Formats: sequence, C-alpha cells, structure tokens
Amino acid sequence: MAAPPTIPKTQLAVLVGPKERRLEMIPVGVPGPDEVLIKNIAVASNPKDWKVPQWIYDADEAYVEGNDVAGTIVAVGKDVSEYEVGARVAAFTKMRTKWDKMGPEDNKYGAYQQYTVAPAHVTFPIPNTTSYEEAATLPLAVMTAAIGLFIRLAIPAPDTPEAASHAGKAIIINGAASSVGAFTVQLAKRAGLYVVATAGSSKDYPQELGADVVVDYREHKGDAIIDALVAAVGDRPIAWAYDAVSEHGSSLILARTLAKLTKSGKVTTVLPTPEDEQKQFPAGIAYELTLVGTAHTDDAKFAAEWYRKISRWLADGSFKPNRPKVLPGGLESVANGLQLLETGNVHGEKLVYRIADTPGLEA
Repeated sequence: MAAPPTIPKTQLAVLVGPKERRLEMIPVGVPGPDEVLIKNIAVASNPKDWKVPQWIYDADEAYVEGNDVAGTIVAVGKDVSEYEVGARVAAFTKMRTKWDKMGPEDNKYGAYQQYTVAPAHVTFPIPNTTSYEEAATLPLAVMTAAIGLFIRLAIPAPDTPEAASHAGKAIIINGAASSVGAFTVQLAKRAGLYVVATAGSSKDYPQELGADVVVDYREHKGDAIIDALVAAVGDRPIAWAYDAVSEHGSSLILARTLAKLTKSGKVTTVLPTPEDEQKQFPAGIAYELTLVGTAHTDDAKFAAEWYRKISRWLADGSFKPNRPKVLPGGLESVANGLQLLETGNVHGEKLVYRIADTPGLEA
C-alpha cells in the first residue's frame, strides 16, 4: 500500500488586493467535513478575480483569490466517500462575495496557491484524456453557463422530454467567445437550441463549438446590431438571451432584440444590470441575474449533478474545455494574468498557470 502523500505546513500563495498582488507563504488549509484537499497542478483565472478585490475588499486587505483548480486529492475530510487520495479532479472553490467576504482563515479556498480546500459536491473527476490545464478552465465558467441556462432562464435540460419539445427554438448568446460564452454555446446546443451568437476577433471559436450563426459585433454600430440579430433569428421561436459579457448596455440591447421577436422573453446576465437600465426593458421582457456562487448554496444539488454530467461528457469526448493559454512562470504570472484580463487583452482563451512552473518551487 502506497504511503500517504506528505503535506507541508506552509505553501506559496498569491494574495490579491485592491492595490497589490503579492506572493507570500501561508498555511496549508485543512479540509473540514464534506471537503477535500487538492494539490494543485493547474489553476485558472476569471475576470472576477481582479474585480472582486476592487469591489468589496478594504484598501489594506489582500486574500487568495481564484476559484478554478485541477490536481490530485491528497486528503479528504469527514463524510467524504466519493473520493480517495490520488484521484484526478477539478473543483470550483468557495467564493468571496459582497454577501460573504470571508476572512484570512478562508484563504484555504483560493486557487492561487499550491494546495486548495474545496467542497466535495463541486469537485468532479477528470478523465485521463483531459489535461489538468484543460480541466482548470471548467469549474466556475461551466457552472455559470449551466445555472444561467437551466435555472435562471428555465430552459429544459438536455436529454429530457421537455428539451425535445423545445428543439429548434432560438437563443441569443452575447460574448460567445468568452469562457462562459463558449460553455453556454455547447450546453445550449446539447439542449437542442438554435444558437445565434455574438463575438468579435475570436468569432471562429463559437462556430467551432456549434453556434449556428455568429454575428460580428464589430461590423454593426448602434441599433444595427439589433437588426443583425433579428435577421439571424429569422422566424424561429425565441424566448431567451444569455449575456456572458454584461457590460456597456449589452443587456438592454438583448432585451430590445427579444422584444422585436417575441411578446414574452427573458434576459440573464453574469454581472448586475443597473436598475435604470432594467427599467428601460420593453414590456414582456424579464430580467434574471446569474450568480454562480449559488452552486455553494441554493443550487448545490444542481451543481453536484451537473459537474458529474460534465465529467462524463469530457470522458466520451462530447464536451470541450476552453482553450487554455498557459502563462509561463506559474504563480509568479498571476499578477500579469489579472492585468491582461483587467485591460481586456484576453480573447477566446482561458489563462492558466502550472504550479510547477513557479521559479524555485519544489514539485
């Protein structure tokens, strides 16, 4: 029988604050009941990783950010029976939010470190055909896509009788080349929908993933984008729009588009739409905010089921991770990666860091 892995007391981590991003040695977390400890091999960045510290942290605060990890389990907490030490997994770790900012003791849940504690229900197996770098692109973004589509928009899930009755109906997905958008395209196609997507310089990406039509937003100024989307939908029935960008008035554009196509529809966004913008939505068009953090609370059962579905689809090759862009330097490159996201210089790829690439770090 193999000896249990040696777990160090301290580890290298990236602390992210409103004004700084620094490397520091911190304690390795201990998994509690229904939690696992993962030795991270690859971790990934999301735009929220730079936004949240600026939105909710005090000026002098800095915590371990990030929520996408992939690696091997090195310890399990009480009541965890699904996983054993050595399992290849990815996980969506607990998030800091304005409702639950958490404290320094919760750094154990961040991604930008060597070891991360994750709840077992949002930890899922990754097949040998999926690399750790690919697996790290999945957790937060794929669950954002699933919750938005199948809970907030209430679209019938794939492989259900209800889904068959909605086959061929259209959905508009804004920002389809983004991490969330790319997964939304795939899940919408699995649900039998006709996907009208928007994208820019990476417009070929959603086409590769199955989008039926991709409208290049750069080619349409002002209300012309609405006309282009209406033309792309044509006479197909439609009731839904998923805004994976949710900035610069995009949700209102989608609401106005739906109003030209249906008397009753719904828009969901991944960032809050200002109230004054919501008030401009045409009659009959509803609004829902998609918050992926509900995967740890109200939608925990849904999340557990869907992560395991995604795992099976990865294994049979019918679902694709994002395209990982591995930045050199491991954890040392996290600050640069967050800067790239903040300045809008990431398109059609997901920023990933290999922990072992961190200079001076022992494997």
